[in-house]
Amino acid sequence: MSSTTTLCRWLVRCGILCGLVAGMVAQADTPIPLEGSHTSVQIGGTLAVLMENEPSIGIGGISKQAPDSFTPQAAEQQFALRDGNTLWIRLPLQRAADAPADWTLHLPLPYLDYAALYQPKGKGGWDKQLAGDTTAVAQWDHPSLYPDFTITIPEPGVHEVYLEVRNFKPAMLPLRLSTKNVRDRQQELENLGLGTLMGMLFMLIGVCGIHYLQSRSTVDGWYTGYAVLVTVVTTNATGLSGMWLWPTSPLWSNYAHMALPVLGVGGTLLFVRHLSSLDVGYPRLAKILYACGLASMPIALLTAAIDRQTADYFNSVYLTAGPILTVVCTALTWRRGYAVSKWLFMAYAPQALAVLALVAQMWHLIPDWWQTRYVLVLAIAITVPLLQQALHTRIRERREAEERAKALPTQDALTGLLTAPLLQQQVEYALARARHAGEPSAIVLVDVVNFKYLRDSYGDAVAEQCLLRAAVKLHRVLRDVDPAGRLDSARFGLVLDGVFDRQTLTERMVRLIASGLIPLPGLKPEVTLQFHVACVMLSEVLPEPSSILEELGNLLEGISPRTRRPIRFLEAPQTQPLPSRHSTHGASSELPTQPNA
Repeated sequence: MSSTTTLCRWLVRCGILCGLVAGMVAQADTPIPLEGSHTSVQIGGTLAVLMENEPSIGIGGISKQAPDSFTPQAAEQQFALRDGNTLWIRLPLQRAADAPADWTLHLPLPYLDYAALYQPKGKGGWDKQLAGDTTAVAQWDHPSLYPDFTITIPEPGVHEVYLEVRNFKPAMLPLRLSTKNVRDRQQELENLGLGTLMGMLFMLIGVCGIHYLQSRSTVDGWYTGYAVLVTVVTTNATGLSGMWLWPTSPLWSNYAHMALPVLGVGGTLLFVRHLSSLDVGYPRLAKILYACGLASMPIALLTAAIDRQTADYFNSVYLTAGPILTVVCTALTWRRGYAVSKWLFMAYAPQALAVLALVAQMWHLIPDWWQTRYVLVLAIAITVPLLQQALHTRIRERREAEERAKALPTQDALTGLLTAPLLQQQVEYALARARHAGEPSAIVLVDVVNFKYLRDSYGDAVAEQCLLRAAVKLHRVLRDVDPAGRLDSARFGLVLDGVFDRQTLTERMVRLIASGLIPLPGLKPEVTLQFHVACVMLSEVLPEPSSILEELGNLLEGISPRTRRPIRFLEAPQTQPLPSRHSTHGASSELPTQPNA
């Protein structure tokens, strides 16, 4: 009883399997309808395919093969292509009466090695159209970004065409049929999008080039080179390079699809390492990144020296490590508070995800999706404006650092005000102008009286913040042309040109003192600044240049901490009148009488 049941089950399973195979064969032989209402068709379902593992017998022998020589396979699968194999696909097309005669068949795969379309012509011959990166784009029947063929079906009915495909590694074959008019519109949209992307990349090159011409810095030169590399890698991924850069070189066109992605990842590693200043916080990781970036060049050269399938294995390992290192490094430096790394992380994270998805498809970890390459192009488009912002931030920070370095001999490191010797020079210039040209000016010394108390009570960090706030408050009562400097830890000097009277100067100093009494924001407990001011009007007094600051300092020292008069003026020294000659000798001051005549 059990053996009979088992036999029945096997018979049922065999029947189901035979039915499925028969259904797939029938579906593979079902013509693809071409109708006027459906002007664009994605070929799906089951295809009739034939794989040749030896040198191909050509279209003459393939067209004479029996129908059962072609096996049904799903159109959405990855075909097991490799060097030496040839894949033939039979496409029965049934044109409806209302459908146009001119159609196109395109495979949006710029990296495909070889593709040829055969359609019958009179007297048993075949019309052949060539494409693929092992053939010079200039020799394609229809030069374009990727294989694109025209199909002409003059009369309604069923017509068979054959597609011959070769590639060094497995690949999906997204077959798309469109009418001639629809295909023209699709190409216009493609060209519009690619033109926008290339314009953005050329803008990035231009910005880097302008910075290089202005600074003549080697760093800006390397930035420009990286922008050019990104542009070339993008044109290669989209097929533009085959059309415009090397249309007559099939060898380089075929090699570029292997080498340029590796060089692009290596250049990105070196670019991120330098732009994020990785060696400052993570020196060991910076060395790893540097080594991985330089390794891209021998790996790219190795592609031309060894079997392409083996080279593809090395490339996939490198393309996995590169994006991961890039994202990790930008995230670590962003976490340390480096502003440039924020833009780098946002720029490279989408690009890294797209590259890792491509690698996962190469390793058969996720289902194949041919649109991933175009997602990568979109990620590059997102990267460009973010890279421009990162470069702008980096260049601005570098120039600010250079300006600070140049200003170190002339400016106080904490407040940015002039140093004491330079302020002394400005005071001497003001005295010379007042003495020779009569220009009205005032020299002012300002003391933060409670600075010592603030430092003793709250520490050096709060005291330095108070000095910075004091410098900000000083700038509010100064014009842009008025020099200001730091003379001591909490003493500042000002040169105010164009001040005619004490009233004007007093009003400005009162505003300064009042602003100091407002509690400083962000500091707990509330902290105020207590200013004392000593002034001299050069229209009233012209002290000696060597002693003027000392005299004003002595005037400040004489002000009581609890005074109600925090603003003092240096007065002219009082001179005693000279005694008369007569009073000196005890004689009368009256006029002498006239002598007798």
